[in-house]
Amino acid sequence: MTHKSWHLNRRTVLKSVGVSIALPWLECMAEDKANSPKQRFFGGYFAYGVPMPADDADDRLTHGWFPVGEGKDYKAPVMHESIMPLQDKITFLSGLSHPSMRSTSAHKGADYFLTGANILKTYDKQSISIDQYLAQSMGQDTRFQSIVLSSFGGVNRPYRSSTLSFDRAGRPIPAQNKPAEIFRRMFGEVTQSEKDALASRGSIIDEILSEAKDLNRRLGANDRKKMDEYLASVREVERMTQRAKRWQNTPKPKVNAKDLELEANTQTPREYLTVMYNLLALAFQTDSTRVATFQTACEEAGPTDQFPSAIGLRASSHKLSHEKKNYGDVAKYITFLNEMHADFVKKLDSIQEGNGTLLDNTLCFYGCATSKTHKATNYPIILSGGQNMGFRHGSHLHYSEDVPLSNLFVTIGNQLGRPTEKFADSTADITEVLG
Repeated sequence: MTHKSWHLNRRTVLKSVGVSIALPWLECMAEDKANSPKQRFFGGYFAYGVPMPADDADDRLTHGWFPVGEGKDYKAPVMHESIMPLQDKITFLSGLSHPSMRSTSAHKGADYFLTGANILKTYDKQSISIDQYLAQSMGQDTRFQSIVLSSFGGVNRPYRSSTLSFDRAGRPIPAQNKPAEIFRRMFGEVTQSEKDALASRGSIIDEILSEAKDLNRRLGANDRKKMDEYLASVREVERMTQRAKRWQNTPKPKVNAKDLELEANTQTPREYLTVMYNLLALAFQTDSTRVATFQTACEEAGPTDQFPSAIGLRASSHKLSHEKKNYGDVAKYITFLNEMHADFVKKLDSIQEGNGTLLDNTLCFYGCATSKTHKATNYPIILSGGQNMGFRHGSHLHYSEDVPLSNLFVTIGNQLGRPTEKFADSTADITEVLG
């Protein structure tokens, strides 16, 4: 193929005063299909549900979450004002839920929001989350197959999960929650000690797998099952180790941290959520990953339960969610969370990529697994972006209870390059979100 003078390779960098930064995707790079804009997926979650005044209540639009009216002729409540400048790039969804979990008790939503698994009676039925399902194909060419974040960090405990992401065996994937460490992992130098640790880890894993194979022959059926589960975890670590080794000699993107408040923590909620969302935008922009999740708060007592303090409210987010009459304060808090998410979506839309924006190449799925607190039906959901994957927006779509949310996950899989006939308890796909 003839190389035109104006045709730039995607690896072209700008160099100045000792700093190099990869160029954004430019039209003159379009000749190389391998360098065309990539598809991305973001899954976001907020806790405890939303205020739901009666449809005939005076405060329906001032304090409610769900839009009034359906299709393109709808009216968005006040709490969504921050995202409405992007009305043509967002879709409100209502009525959807995971049928098997509709009768669940309170505050388990993060455990099944992205999996659709029937864990009502036993966690043994937990399954892969849609982000990890997508990452199996979308995450092969990036340094990180996926990035899993939450404000709580780790996995916490069953039925109070602090992660949205679950692997192919239904095991929770620990979430990162410290901005400085997240930045270091994505953009910091790979030290010699880290390289040595990877080499050592590989040797230990080889030894474990060898000894386990011999031990497995002498175990009974039940013990073999437990050992197989253990070995599956070891092999997952082995895959992660091999992946890290492949990337350890590849330079990381150069990113200036000057404008990032990397020392922010959950005691300063506005600054903390801002930097976490900014790190996610950077992860997508630098193609460090194409799949990410962020649980803004865990449905558990702790620092994240005090996020309403960011707007001067003394009550915890859990206490606010139980308000049944005066929705003023809880509406203020959900508005704050909506603004944080809207700023993230706007940032993606401000970054040019190919013939559109980063948002056009990123499907954002954001919501909660309860409508009113303790009511696991009619999830409040905003779908945004993804126009270059075939998604079309500008509407409020309402579905009856016989349509499981997993139907949307089938559609997402198919549009994001992972041919999917069934996901969890899906019964079909959802085409109304497509153009």
